[in-house]
Amino acid sequence: MKLLTRRRIASAFRPIPLLAVACLMLAPDCYAESARSADAFVDSIGLNIHLHDGDTPYGNFSAVENALKTLGVRHVRDGLIDTQWMPYYARMNALGRDGIKCIFITDPKQTAELLQSYPERMQDSFEGYEAPNEYDNGHGSDWAATLNRFLPVLANAVRTNHRDPGFTIIGPSFIHTESYAAVSGTSQYFDFSNLHNYFAGRNPGTPGWGANGYGSLTWDLDQVGKVWSGIPIVTTETGYLNDLSDPQGIPETVSGKYLPRLLLEQYAHGIRRTYIYELLDVVNESKTVHSTFGLLHPDFSPKPAYLAIQHLISILADPGPSFTPHDLAFTLSGQLANVHHLLLQKRDGTYLLAIWQEVPSYDVNAKKSLPVTSQQVVCTFPNPLVTEEFRLNEDGSLTTEARGSTTRILIPTDDHVVVLKLRPSVKPVANNL
Repeated sequence: MKLLTRRRIASAFRPIPLLAVACLMLAPDCYAESARSADAFVDSIGLNIHLHDGDTPYGNFSAVENALKTLGVRHVRDGLIDTQWMPYYARMNALGRDGIKCIFITDPKQTAELLQSYPERMQDSFEGYEAPNEYDNGHGSDWAATLNRFLPVLANAVRTNHRDPGFTIIGPSFIHTESYAAVSGTSQYFDFSNLHNYFAGRNPGTPGWGANGYGSLTWDLDQVGKVWSGIPIVTTETGYLNDLSDPQGIPETVSGKYLPRLLLEQYAHGIRRTYIYELLDVVNESKTVHSTFGLLHPDFSPKPAYLAIQHLISILADPGPSFTPHDLAFTLSGQLANVHHLLLQKRDGTYLLAIWQEVPSYDVNAKKSLPVTSQQVVCTFPNPLVTEEFRLNEDGSLTTEARGSTTRILIPTDDHVVVLKLRPSVKPVANNL
């Protein structure tokens, strides 16, 4: 099978402009807004997995494979592991044949020969390399010097690979923002900068919980931009804990609201891909490891977030060749406080308007739910559109309602994502007989 080259991967991580409204005024208070590709949004979704951890639920590969295929995600992240356990390669390549490709996290101890040869072991699944994971944590005081030595080795191994040169490289991730500056001179060795932006149990649009907006998405993007200005960004880890005994833990129902919004917010802010951490809650056979970041419980039963993301993907997926989305004239009015939206389009011309209140649903410090009052938002069009409403519910299920042809629709909007499907009304063909 032909391996995926850097050029082709770079097109998969294609640029996404920031959310913007065009200046063209079509009618009083009605503007043309630029749409994005619905399928490009779907392609921006990734998921962390750990296929080598055979003593955890990840050892049940048939269930893992089924869960990923059912979810509809196309990208995963795992380790570049030099193992003699052959099922690791076989299972990863099986996912690749399912259309689920992987980026692989490297380690400074790995040789150039291993880095060059690894795509051959993962011929069906290999999508790209990632620099070492959070190396500023637990690797001694000389961690930066180690990274500064390794990143040129990684880049040289990848970009001079005579077998299939030029796989994409994602830069290093850190847990301390100030760590970026310690490797600031390495940007020539990777194609995308890397962000691990967890929100500590807050909503994705949080204004932050420290000085100058610390912890907010805008703050995180600014910190990376100060060091590596102009380099596109990928988030290779973000997510929510569901262990309420943890200071950052939130209920599963709240994760079910936050994670679809997180994906939409990240995409709207120009982040090329967002890898959620992770597919499964992890408990190993000895019960010494326990993590509740998963979209699924250890028995593979789905949490609300899994179902919500599955439904969002199913509504928006539109695989096929690239195309240029068009503008749509509409206006939003009514109760718009904290209301966010994202306009997408499919290849057949159908528009999909995602809308939600970007507000907290839970006080992570007090460990209590926060009621969110539904707001009445009015969407108005200059010409009739056939509308259908898809509403994500508390348990992750989906409610669908056909609204018919109209120039005005009332959208009750709360902290769940609602997607409006919008199509031009079909005009009757004139009978000239």
